[in-house]
Amino acid sequence: MTFKRSSDTDEAARERRSGMNRRWIKTPYHGVERRTGKDRRGESSPLDALGPNNSVAERTESLEKLLLSTTVRLEALARLLVEKGLLSPKELSEMLETMQAEYQHQQLKQE
Repeated sequence: MTFKRSSDTDEAARERRSGMNRRWIKTPYHGVERRTGKDRRGESSPLDALGPNNSVAERTESLEKLLLSTTVRLEALARLLVEKGLLSPKELSEMLETMQAEYQHQQLKQE
């Protein structure tokens, strides 16, 4: 039975922790390039490809879609709470009025 010297194991552990025991660092590759496709580094992003006229219209349309979907989901949630009996329609309308008053008060403070 043979035993490793402690200095050998310490060095191997130190290399593992430091990340220096990596094949790509120790052995440079000089073979044939096997990647496919063109190099995309330095290309512009898809957002840059949008023209200034299309950009505003597309952003407006996406915001409208987002607003509509959010409104529909909130309406569905409110209806479900009322149907389950967790909220009464009166409580819901009172809470909406309270929230609107709070938001109006905050907007007046900011202006």
